[in-house]
Amino acid sequence: MLFSTLKETNGQGKIKGYLKSNTFFRAAALLLTLLFSFIIIYNGAMPKKYKISLGDTSKYDIAAPRDIENKVKTNQNRKDAKDAVPPVTKEISRASIEVINLADDFTNLVETARKDVEKSLQNQGITNKKDKNYKQILAVEQELASKKLHERIRNLGVPLSIEQVRYLVIKAGDEDIDKFKRVIKEQISNIMTEEITNENLAIKINQVQNNLQVKEINQDLKNIGELLVKGILKPNRTIDAELTKIEKDKAYAKVENVVKILKGQRIISQGDIVTEDKFEVLKELNLVETDSRFDFGFAAGVLVVLVLLAALLLIYMNHFCRHILYNRNDVILISVIIVLTLSLARMVFEYTPLLIPIFLAPMLISILLDLKLAGVVNFVLTLAISLMTRGDIRFLYMAMISGTIAAFLVSRATQRSKLSIAGIIVGVLNVAVISCIGAINKSEINIIFEEVRFAFINGILSIVLTLGTLPFWEMTFNIITPLKLLELANPNQPLIKRLLMEAPGTYHHSLMVGNLAEVATEAIGGNSLLARVGAYFHDVGKLKRPNFFKENQMADNPHDRMTANLSTLVITSHTQDGLELAEKYKIPLAIREIIRQHHGTTLVAYFYHKAKKGEKGESIKQENFRYEGPKPSTKEAAVVMLADSVEAAVRSMVDKTEGKIEGLVRKIIKDKLDDGQLDLCDLTLRDLDNVAKAFMRVLSGLFHEREEYPEVKVKQDTGEVIISEPVEGMMNNTENTEEVKIESGNLN
Repeated sequence: MLFSTLKETNGQGKIKGYLKSNTFFRAAALLLTLLFSFIIIYNGAMPKKYKISLGDTSKYDIAAPRDIENKVKTNQNRKDAKDAVPPVTKEISRASIEVINLADDFTNLVETARKDVEKSLQNQGITNKKDKNYKQILAVEQELASKKLHERIRNLGVPLSIEQVRYLVIKAGDEDIDKFKRVIKEQISNIMTEEITNENLAIKINQVQNNLQVKEINQDLKNIGELLVKGILKPNRTIDAELTKIEKDKAYAKVENVVKILKGQRIISQGDIVTEDKFEVLKELNLVETDSRFDFGFAAGVLVVLVLLAALLLIYMNHFCRHILYNRNDVILISVIIVLTLSLARMVFEYTPLLIPIFLAPMLISILLDLKLAGVVNFVLTLAISLMTRGDIRFLYMAMISGTIAAFLVSRATQRSKLSIAGIIVGVLNVAVISCIGAINKSEINIIFEEVRFAFINGILSIVLTLGTLPFWEMTFNIITPLKLLELANPNQPLIKRLLMEAPGTYHHSLMVGNLAEVATEAIGGNSLLARVGAYFHDVGKLKRPNFFKENQMADNPHDRMTANLSTLVITSHTQDGLELAEKYKIPLAIREIIRQHHGTTLVAYFYHKAKKGEKGESIKQENFRYEGPKPSTKEAAVVMLADSVEAAVRSMVDKTEGKIEGLVRKIIKDKLDDGQLDLCDLTLRDLDNVAKAFMRVLSGLFHEREEYPEVKVKQDTGEVIISEPVEGMMNNTENTEEVKIESGNLN
């Protein structure tokens, strides 16, 4: 009984363990992605049959899957073509001149009213504005002028309020009135050159009113201008019945006897009555439902193709992107992007396959994960979506060529402007591909032009979607991109700003480490921007106790009053403190890993030797004087570790000659290698040699030799200038040997 219970418990434990394993997670993600993809593609690719009968009201929008002749519709189309001809118009004599004259009359009346006020004041002998009666008399005259002007304007047919008229007379300046006059004359003259009929009069009035709103004149004058236009604008053309009849007859005669419904053209729309001609066309195309059974053969074909495409993607990832395949976050990201792209394709393709934003997937995956994987995903998605587009050759070539190039264009983009340019380039590539396909197929110029327009819009739309959703992907999946790294590298980033204000020594040390790490990482083919930004944040944990670290100390050293064990605990805790701060400020995981790993399990040598000299002697355990780790697992984290140690050690050197610096650099790298700190990262001996050379290129520029200047003094009593010999080592770093050891021992 007990054995049976233990066996059952052990079996349940294995099941729970498997359910929590990466293997089960990957399998579940694959199946869910495959299921959603199948539903989307089957729904889009399945030829639809409609439950529809003659005389019913259609519940569907149905398009023709191929070209078909509509015999019944031929005569009806002739009549429709005749009715569709717009009426021919003829000019109304002097209509345009009359409207322009009315506009001039209006502005002349305004100017006359304003001048009448001035003349009236002059006639009364009131010219001095300082006169005590000036304002009172001016107000009376302006009011009289406003009332007269209001009456005259109403006679012109312009419905202005008395307040608006007062504004024209009293409040508006001469410059405002002049500008208003020019704008009104320009707009009226322009609109009267166009064809204005009773049918489009309201549209033309609205057009002029909209134009006025964007002009640089006062808003009150804009409102007055709108009423003026509404009051004086009138048609300048009328319908010519005789010419209209001639044109309608021509249109009727041009319609061919045979009417064809082309592939993709709408046969019947939702809400239409199913007439005889439409029903016959639907029956001939086999779109009328006669059997409601599920098409298992079609579904099986779609499913098998999708399984094969999924297998192709998995095989590639297993051989070339194992780190992505075994990362849960990345697997979810790829699945969501695939399903999202297929969903967008399903929504768009029925309108035109050329608008399917297929480039969204390769762009996002190239930016967020891996360039080569982006190309493979683009290939798989193109083939999957082609099931819905029924092998549209235009879409296939456009997606395959432009999608692959799009992945390359955005892979190293570090600025949003470059991504925008990439979208334009993709749009231009789409235009080139579609133009060539059109030329091969001997398509008409107008059809090629429309297809080219959609293809270019697709490129722009894809980059807009990529840029617009990029922050969502970064935040949701905690993925770091070059754009995000540049944001983090900004000196105004809150945590960096705190480091500058609260631990300035650490801040400048981090900048130096960033310079070293960037150059070295670039030399070994790593992510140099990630290394630089990781170096900026690697010591943020020192913000908790900045004065306990040498670079932030002015004079007093708290470690002089502490035991070696306690000092070690304070020093080593800055990695965990940094991790907590980084999580609080929502720093991405890749940066947090560098913070956590940048010391690995390095020995705090100075305090270890200090403890060894104490009373305990041989009882001191080396493990108690090491960082908790873990060891660096990436090239970037390893380079930051090396740059951190090198910068601190070189800074504390007294004699900074190139040979001694190089010797120290190579010794530090060798010590880290011998200590096993580089065991988990993918660095070869050649990489380490390149790292050392890169460090030297940076350090040789920072710590080059300088001339020692003599000391110059001036006697105050005589003004005599005394020049003494330079003091030995005056320009050198004068930190003592003990301090050098502390720096070298990772006290920083």
